[in-house]
Amino acid sequence: MSLKLNSSFNDSENCWEIELMGEIDINSKSVLKDELNQLNEKKQADFIFKCENLEYIDSTGLGVLISFYKNVKIGNHTVMFEKLKPSILKIFSLTGLDKIFSIR
Repeated sequence: MSLKLNSSFNDSENCWEIELMGEIDINSKSVLKDELNQLNEKKQADFIFKCENLEYIDSTGLGVLISFYKNVKIGNHTVMFEKLKPSILKIFSLTGLDKIFSIR
């Protein structure tokens, strides 16, 4: 399964809401990276990733998210993940990313 993204800007919360669906891996990392960078260039704000339909993420996907997080932090904005599946939350915990990213 490939990666699909739906993004929209929430004016009332002043944040990007991005629904991640499918898999983030070496095959989809450039799509994710390009899309996130375009959104951040369009309007710098907080980012909320809705992950209830995210099935898988590997180390290349995590690398994209870490790099993106650094760019967002430069503008004093946050990156948040919502509704991570237990298997993906475990990866975030094992790598210590649950202490870097806001997860709810």
